[in-house]
Amino acid sequence: EELKDHQTGSPASFIRRHIKEHDTSFATAVANDDNDTTWNETLFLSTLKSLITKNVLTNVNGSNYKFSDDYLSRRAEGLRERAESMEERQRALLVAARDLHPREEPPKELPKKK
Repeated sequence: EELKDHQTGSPASFIRRHIKEHDTSFATAVANDDNDTTWNETLFLSTLKSLITKNVLTNVNGSNYKFSDDYLSRRAEGLRERAESMEERQRALLVAARDLHPREEPPKELPKKK
């Protein structure tokens, strides 16, 4: 989502740079000067290929990649279900709180003496 336009996709170089900047384990290893900080290009390319095979990414114009429509619809459905379950939990919590602390009626005023 943070990469390029969803229509034209993102080149592999932008995806690679995004992963390097946002992958916490890679960034931590670089910051600590670990010996295991080399970028594994073969793993990166094989992962891209497997994501295309699994229909998560589609190849656009031979060099750009974007999320497939199928993946985006599955993701939207998952987010919708998660939002609905959160609403149901919130509703249940409100009902439970109302049952624990029922609303008190304000005391009725006594008639005034003449």
